[in-house]
Amino acid sequence: MGPLGGIDVNKKIYLNTIADADKNHLNIVHLSLSKGIPDRTSFLLGKCDNPANVVVEKMRDYPLDVVGVACNTFHAPEIFEVFEAQLKAQNSPPQILHLPNEVRKETEKKFANTTVSVLCTMGTYETKIYQNAFHNSTVTLKFPDENERQAVHDAIYNVKETGNLSFTDKQAIEQAAARMSGVSAVMLACTELPFVAEWLDISIPLIDANLILARAFIRAIAPEQLKVE
Repeated sequence: MGPLGGIDVNKKIYLNTIADADKNHLNIVHLSLSKGIPDRTSFLLGKCDNPANVVVEKMRDYPLDVVGVACNTFHAPEIFEVFEAQLKAQNSPPQILHLPNEVRKETEKKFANTTVSVLCTMGTYETKIYQNAFHNSTVTLKFPDENERQAVHDAIYNVKETGNLSFTDKQAIEQAAARMSGVSAVMLACTELPFVAEWLDISIPLIDANLILARAFIRAIAPEQLKVE
């Protein structure tokens, strides 16, 4: 949600799992049921229905132990709290991973007492998902200015549409990262960004939210199979 983000998380679960044969990998239910799920940013802007209701309905047929959503904007309280409440009301509710909270934990381990820049959609920024997740954190967050936030947002939606990173969008993302001085790392806080990260020329460490979610899944299900980073 979007589909590229889910593919990337799924891939990183496999790459970070200790297993000597196919049968020893984790059982994964990867739901990529994008048709009919309203866009998260559009909902937050008042343009469509809450995607949480549709997502929970589409999940009902699957027995799940641990659930995580590969979409940062989905974690806006207006969406995620509805999603969480509906899952917890089920007879056997699954464990629910909260992506921004997982990102905070891992970022504090590696970048405590530093400043980190954040690249994300306008929906994620406007609803203060990461600002709230990192409240009272040992890590300080820094965001691009308004024009560059919009340029990054547009680049993300172009990746969603095409599955590719154009030269123009590559430049927009790189310039937004480069112009934030005094930061120790760049947080890729939209699940499409890690998918294209290998084509980005950014000289400082990248914080991959997809990788963090993938490792959180393994830690929750089979911690003994989690590879050492």
